[in-house]
Amino acid sequence: MPATSRTGRTGRTGRLRPVDSLIGAHGLSSFCLGLAMPYTAIYLADRPEVGTAGVAVFYGTSGIANLVVALLLSTGAVKLARIPLGVLGTLLWLLGYLGVSAISSYPVLVASGIGVGAGQGCFMAALIPLINALITPEERRKVFARRYAVLNATLACGSLVSGLLVLALPRTVIPYFFMANALGILPLMIAMLAVRRHVPPPVQPEEGDEEAAPLPVFALWKVMMPVALFQLAASLFAFSQFDATAPLVTTDLMDMPLFTVSLMLFVNVTVIVAFQRPMTRRLESRTELTGLRVAVGLWVVAYVVAGLFALAPFGFRMAGLLLYVVLFGLGECAYSCSFHPWLISMVPDRELTRANALVNSMMGVGKFAGPSIGVGLALTGSGTVVWLGLAAGCTLVTVLAGLLTARRQQTAAPTAAKQLR
Repeated sequence: MPATSRTGRTGRTGRLRPVDSLIGAHGLSSFCLGLAMPYTAIYLADRPEVGTAGVAVFYGTSGIANLVVALLLSTGAVKLARIPLGVLGTLLWLLGYLGVSAISSYPVLVASGIGVGAGQGCFMAALIPLINALITPEERRKVFARRYAVLNATLACGSLVSGLLVLALPRTVIPYFFMANALGILPLMIAMLAVRRHVPPPVQPEEGDEEAAPLPVFALWKVMMPVALFQLAASLFAFSQFDATAPLVTTDLMDMPLFTVSLMLFVNVTVIVAFQRPMTRRLESRTELTGLRVAVGLWVVAYVVAGLFALAPFGFRMAGLLLYVVLFGLGECAYSCSFHPWLISMVPDRELTRANALVNSMMGVGKFAGPSIGVGLALTGSGTVVWLGLAAGCTLVTVLAGLLTARRQQTAAPTAAKQLR
């Protein structure tokens, strides 16, 4: 009888693995999110019950709820096993987006924002440890890189489909995108429940075993500080800028036609899908920190290229923007196969849910605060200033995070290692 690995797959090939079903279900959810995401602000601003101010209220409450969940989980104030935590998160997400589809007042808007933010905080805190439990350490880079490519491709496909539907149908179709996004999380919930029998049970510490006891809150935060700071920097100066600032600068400060924004998204996803596997193979023999340095280096070069071409004639501006998108996408490839494996290597498996919740909150904080940085730079009226300012900011914050990482490794690692044994 063939042996069964921790992935739940026997020696036979061609069989769908539990981790594949989990990633596939998350990809379907990402497609549904892509339907709704481009129209969230437009839809809320058009609702007479909440208006334009409702956009800020929704994103603000969802961001605060996400942060509160992260604090509750990382401090151990709330203790839930991974699968119940993930299921709770999907249900909160479902209720939150159903509320968005039927906004009638500010209380409903606030409740919806809390559901979306808290739900995302819960299921994302559970999902990374679940995936890690279903694979071997040697597979981490490939699996997390594949997950990143799937989520980006499905998100882009969802955005494309909703864009075509809006062209063919009246704007009254938009609330149905939010209903689809709410229901689209159900396959992920089912997949989490289905992989339950493949997930090893958590190791229970023996009575009186202090070394196996949960890591104290401040010790956990101290160990995870470099990871959390890097995630915050990546979200502040990379991901949120690509999503929010790049379209604004492209159309308003570089005088590019509106279709350029869609073209940039298409090229970005194409690069990620095409180059994720080669980049992962290229970095397999290197440390995770080397992969993250490559990612940041590519992002900085991308910003510099866009800045240098910002004042050039139209054809050169277009070429500069497309080169920026290609370099940025390659940086994402390096990030996706390095970051989560680095995070996982920092703590024992029993602490991974708490650690992941803390780090995931930094992504939420960065996405909430990041656009204000880009908009502030855009007030100068110069695309070059924006791009080069982002390059400088990305470089500075990442260098500081790197110095902190080195300092922690030199001064805190021996103590932390003793506590984590």
